[in-house]
Amino acid sequence: MYMNNHWSEYWQQGHTTSFGEALSGNYEGVLKSIWQPTFAGLQDGFMAVDIGTGNGSLPLLIREALIGANIKGEVVGVDLAEVKLTDKAQAQQSDIVIKLLSNEASESLPFASATVDLYTSQFGFEYSNINLSLKEASRVLKDNGHFCLVFHHSNSMIINRNRKILRLIELPQADELVTCLSEIAVAMGKVTSPDDIARIKQDPNCEKIRAEINRLIKYLVLFDEKAAQDCQLMMFVAQFFKDGLFWPIEKKQQFIEFIKLQMDTLKLRLTELLNASFDELKLAGFIGEFTQNLLSLNELKVLKNEQNEVLGWYLSAQKNIL
Repeated sequence: MYMNNHWSEYWQQGHTTSFGEALSGNYEGVLKSIWQPTFAGLQDGFMAVDIGTGNGSLPLLIREALIGANIKGEVVGVDLAEVKLTDKAQAQQSDIVIKLLSNEASESLPFASATVDLYTSQFGFEYSNINLSLKEASRVLKDNGHFCLVFHHSNSMIINRNRKILRLIELPQADELVTCLSEIAVAMGKVTSPDDIARIKQDPNCEKIRAEINRLIKYLVLFDEKAAQDCQLMMFVAQFFKDGLFWPIEKKQQFIEFIKLQMDTLKLRLTELLNASFDELKLAGFIGEFTQNLLSLNELKVLKNEQNEVLGWYLSAQKNIL
């Protein structure tokens, strides 16, 4: 079972995909086109289930793919976190009905047995107990129903980028930087005028802390400039000194607590992301469970973008007829 509180907060921020700034908007390119043959095969009256749906990126792609196909169907996205469609997505008229269910686990789905034509997940299934979720997928699928996943590859550009971010924010220097912000907020005292700024510049303690802040920033940027930018810690520090300089001490301290929370949440989310990814050994073990769950593997491949960078795994299987 994967944790949901920090993911609920993440989806409430309006993200469409599960890896934040690494991909803006909905899925594009190969992550979109890989699904087209599967969606094109859906028949009138179909029922599809999307696991770890987030804010419904894959259900929305299903609806988009079937525009003009003159078939009706239902796509139910489920997620353990609190999720919802955007107002724009809800307002769009279509023969494809989309519903998102929050606080639902893939290990125990709220659907009757043998009622689902298509079971999908894109960067969601792997966060669950994969063996229990596989068993549940087999239960809800109809005979000949399709089981299709795009999931994290342990050496993908997505994982590698986020691995670097996690490595940086786990450095003691990252924590020390936030601690220094708290110290300088107290040392500066009440700041309301240019005279206070002049006073601070002449204060040896403030100058000592400021020098340490600069040293820590330089260390983190030299360690990995891209990761330092991606984790947003540098943005928070800049905001503290630009927008927050004249804030009351209490508000400064509240902002610093907010930074700590954001960094702790990011650590947790990225740790889960890395742990959820599949290397070849983990993948072999997973596919080894298919037979006892009445599934036959149809296709397995590594997805790459136009720059030949690994994006993830694609797997397609079908439920056997007894």
